[in-house]
Amino acid sequence: QRLGVLHVGQRIEEQADFEKIYKNAWADNANACAKQYAGTGALKTDYTRQRTQWGLIMDGWNSLIRYYKNNFSDGFRQDAIDLFLGNYSVDEVEPASPLHDKKDWKFLALPIIMVVAFSMCIICLLMAGDTWTETLAYVLFWGSASFGTFAIILYNGKDFVDAPKLVQKEKMD
Repeated sequence: QRLGVLHVGQRIEEQADFEKIYKNAWADNANACAKQYAGTGALKTDYTRQRTQWGLIMDGWNSLIRYYKNNFSDGFRQDAIDLFLGNYSVDEVEPASPLHDKKDWKFLALPIIMVVAFSMCIICLLMAGDTWTETLAYVLFWGSASFGTFAIILYNGKDFVDAPKLVQKEKMD
C-alpha cells in the first residue's frame, strides 16, 4: 500500500493475477540463475507455478544432467569463476598453462567400449540366437565386457573427473 501497488483495504491474497505474474517471474529468475551456475534450469520451478508430474520428471532429468556436468565437464566453469574473481593469479614466469591437461587414451576409449559392450549385451538379449546357450554365451560375454570396463572406469574414477585446474592464490590477511 505504501508503494501504491494496492489500494487501502486490498489484500495481496485477493490478487490472483498479480500472484501468478509474481510466481512466474520468480521461477523465470530462478531458471536464469540456475542455468548460469549449474548448467540446467532450476529444480522445483513447477512447484512455484503449479506442481505437475512432468515437472517431477524434469527435476529428475535436470538432477542427472547436473550430476554429469558437475563431475565430468564443469571444471572449466570453476576455473573461469576463480580467474574472474581474482582467486587465481597468473604467474608470468611460468610458461606452461595450468589449464592444459594431456589426457590418456583411456579417457576416450573406455567409455566408448563400455557403451558398445552394453549395447551389444542388450541387442543379444533382444535378438535371441538359435539356442538359449548361444544367447547366454553372447550375453555373458558382452555383459562381462561392459561390467569390466565399468569397473576399470570406477577404479580410475578420479582421473575421469573434470576437476578445476587452477589453484587458489595465497590469502593475504
